[in-house]
Amino acid sequence: MNVLFTCADKPTISRNRFHRQNLKERFTYSECISEGQTYASRIPSILTRLPFKMMGQDFYFVSYMGHFLVIFIRMFTKKPIVFDFYLSIFDMMCNDRKVYTPESFLGKITYWIEKKSLEKADYIIVDTTKLINTLSKEYNIDKKKFIRVPLTINEENVMPKEVEPYSKNFSVLYVGSYIPLHGTTVIIEAAKILQERNEDISLLMIGKGPDLQKCQNLVKEYNLTNIEFKGFMSLEELNYYYNACDINLGLFNNGERANAVVLNKTNDSFRVGKPHLTLATEAMQEAFTDDEDIFYVQDINPETLANRIIEIKNNPELVTRVGQNALKAYEDKLSNAKAKAILEEKIFSPLEATQN
Repeated sequence: MNVLFTCADKPTISRNRFHRQNLKERFTYSECISEGQTYASRIPSILTRLPFKMMGQDFYFVSYMGHFLVIFIRMFTKKPIVFDFYLSIFDMMCNDRKVYTPESFLGKITYWIEKKSLEKADYIIVDTTKLINTLSKEYNIDKKKFIRVPLTINEENVMPKEVEPYSKNFSVLYVGSYIPLHGTTVIIEAAKILQERNEDISLLMIGKGPDLQKCQNLVKEYNLTNIEFKGFMSLEELNYYYNACDINLGLFNNGERANAVVLNKTNDSFRVGKPHLTLATEAMQEAFTDDEDIFYVQDINPETLANRIIEIKNNPELVTRVGQNALKAYEDKLSNAKAKAILEEKIFSPLEATQN
């Protein structure tokens, strides 16, 4: 079978990279992508070439940030479209980042694009049952169209590795883009409590994003000495810190998106066999159990987070056991091999059957 892959985001990010490689191994493959640095440069390049690239294809695979590409492709063909939805742009822009309101013109346009993309796709890939339920209800989409596939990461560069510890203290790692979803100010407030209690705990925060300056201002205001900031770095560099710290942090914010997603850094943490500490959400509790293969907090109160970190630090045997179980959970539930098997069973084999 012939397949055309396209995406609006960078084709080299982990999720798009995984799909491209998997499709190349499985089908007669072609792609319509752009290496541009921004959406403004990538999108026109893709749209001008896409109609010509579509000729002679048996199905189309639209990956991350391809909502409008699904609509565009459907204008020219009735052949199957597989859409890796990944996340809701409408929810991210209106509810999480609050760039505009749902009732605004941009909010209504975003909602329409998202709804139409889901209606036009034949297979919709998401990673949690909670997100399936949310999208089905929000946009009136048949649940049978959704295929639950775990997130995929760059397993070549993120892996368990014996390294020197980041700190002589118990160390806590945050990796991310400082978006409101992550609740990074909750982490800073928890660090303040830990310092006031004279706990030998070090926090490392890696990345950049909207709330970084706010976090740095709080660290300065509170005169915190237990936090270090580092900017974005390569996965090879990041892999050291994943392995060198004792636990890795997830998200600490409420809302529909927080309740429905699993983060890439969650998979990274499980992949290296380090305990992950995050808010107990419906999406996370679908697959993981507190004090077995993950650590949860039940609310986003900084004191709750601080107390939980102290509790974990004071139980090193539990830390070791949860880390070992996290690695096994990755292999059983989250690995790229698991994702490949689901795609084969639920999408690729059925598509081939319709061609025979």
